[in-house]
Amino acid sequence: MNSPVASSVTFAHPFQLPGMTGLHKAGTFELLTEQHELDVVWSAHRTTISIRLPSGAAIEAYPVTRGDLDAALAADAKGTPA
Repeated sequence: MNSPVASSVTFAHPFQLPGMTGLHKAGTFELLTEQHELDVVWSAHRTTISIRLPSGAAIEAYPVTRGDLDAALAADAKGTPA
């Protein structure tokens, strides 16, 4: 496994991603992207993305696919929750 790569994503409106029980407040959040090497004969990897969201005094990491994240960002650009 490679070291996680940190980036950020900004939602201008409340949003909801798969696995979340309700809307989350708008803001800028950290994304962690990791590549996991697969145990196969050829070179292959699986990419995972998680978004870190504050929840009270804690920070929770939600796994998210690139497709779900892109859909949520597109909905945010239109001003509607995903």
